[in-house]
Amino acid sequence: MSIFDYFTSKPADEQERKSFSPNSYKKLFSDLDAKGDELKAQHPDDGKKVDHFIKAVKDAYKARCKKAPDGNLQLLKAKACFFLTTDRMSAYACLLPPENGGEALTLEEFLEDMRYEGINYGILQEEIPQELACGYFRIFPIARGTSPKAGEDGKVTELFQRNKTMCLEIQNEGQVDFSQDIPLQPVRKGAVICLIRPAKPGTDGMDVTGRELPCPQAVSANIPQGENTVISRGGQALTADVDGILYIQNDLFCIHEQKIIDGDVDQFHGVLQISGNLYIGGNVDGGVNIEASGDIVINGKLGQARVISMGGTIHVQQGIYGTSGKTFLSAARHVQSPVIEWAEITAGANVVAEMISNSTIHCEDTVYALTGRGMITGSVIRAGDSILCLRVGNLAGDRSQFSVGYPPHTPESWHRVKTELAEVQSTIKKLWANISDLRKKGSRISDVEKSVLDQLVVQRNLYIEKRDGLTSELACLDKILDKKSTGRIKCEKLYPYVTVRIGRLTEEITTAEENCNIHIVGNRMLLK
Repeated sequence: MSIFDYFTSKPADEQERKSFSPNSYKKLFSDLDAKGDELKAQHPDDGKKVDHFIKAVKDAYKARCKKAPDGNLQLLKAKACFFLTTDRMSAYACLLPPENGGEALTLEEFLEDMRYEGINYGILQEEIPQELACGYFRIFPIARGTSPKAGEDGKVTELFQRNKTMCLEIQNEGQVDFSQDIPLQPVRKGAVICLIRPAKPGTDGMDVTGRELPCPQAVSANIPQGENTVISRGGQALTADVDGILYIQNDLFCIHEQKIIDGDVDQFHGVLQISGNLYIGGNVDGGVNIEASGDIVINGKLGQARVISMGGTIHVQQGIYGTSGKTFLSAARHVQSPVIEWAEITAGANVVAEMISNSTIHCEDTVYALTGRGMITGSVIRAGDSILCLRVGNLAGDRSQFSVGYPPHTPESWHRVKTELAEVQSTIKKLWANISDLRKKGSRISDVEKSVLDQLVVQRNLYIEKRDGLTSELACLDKILDKKSTGRIKCEKLYPYVTVRIGRLTEEITTAEENCNIHIVGNRMLLK
């Protein structure tokens, strides 16, 4: 059945409802413009192309309504006009009615016209007959292309942070955030480091002209597999092959095989001597002795203990709460802890804390207390470079002693050598007096006295040799103390009493001060 026959088979009232007057330009064109606006809204990049299509439809209709030059009415068959979006993913049609008794367009003819226009994929086979039956001067979709469906790239979900080193580092001038997890990451053998999702291929698309639209190539996951890690679970996980500390090297997850103690360490563990790094998951107390060649990380608190890192950093995550004379820490590099109380600490680089009280600290570089309370009180601190904090002292007037700008043991060494040299010189003076008294006897000296005299001379020579050594050592220490120092003590608030030594200059601060920058200019110690 032709479309024309389909229309004539409709009830009379329906035919009347869908009839059109060839002379009713205004309403037809208005409806066509409205449909064109809808089309432009759907395809905003094709606005001009839609306008040209609407104009072409209007011009074609006007041309079909004109009389022939001889005045005869020409029989014109219904005609289909087609529109293709720029991306070729959608095609539309508009039917012009037959004129002067011309024939309607059959479905087969319409589909053939589409094929000749190159529209041969994504044909809306079910919708087209329905659209054709709805009449003329309607713009309707006839084909839709298929967009390429992207596959899924392989993906690696990392379950641990990408720490670049096994060592603990000072960051942002000592502002270690103790509220965060410890940078070192201990892992047990078999722990999942990364989840792996394999790549899934996509599906190619095709536009309405039959042109293939390749889908993007799915990329396989780049698995960051390094030393002591293995791919397991059918290729869907990267896991640890040993116990140790997880770190990143050359963008790969690696594991440094390492001793890990999950719980507390106390006197029942005896003496712990570890080659490499040591991670302790709990507290350390009870007077235990710990010694490691690398970093020592204590995830809990530290009480009575002797902890030595011969080649790395000591990091105590929850604070050092020691006992006077029973808590000692020594690190080749840094010592880090949010709280340091009643502890003796020696560090080859920096000491970083939020609160330092009643402690003795010797460090080759700088003592930082710039976060949290940022407070230092009742402590003796010798820093090779500087002391940087928010506050020194408290309302109770606890005394502190600071020295900066030279090797931390220099003041004690100077006083020790000075005192010892005075004692040696006093002893030499007494020996000289005794030797002189015995020599005055001349030939009257007895054999016993002569033996004593010989012993006194030997002792005197030994003490003179010791005096010369102490004098040389004192001269070296004097040279260090006389050297111009750039060390300083900076704090926002300072309470009395604080004894400060920089080089040869010593000053006791007995007044409250703010915004201190204690340093040496020339031969003067300035507080600001």
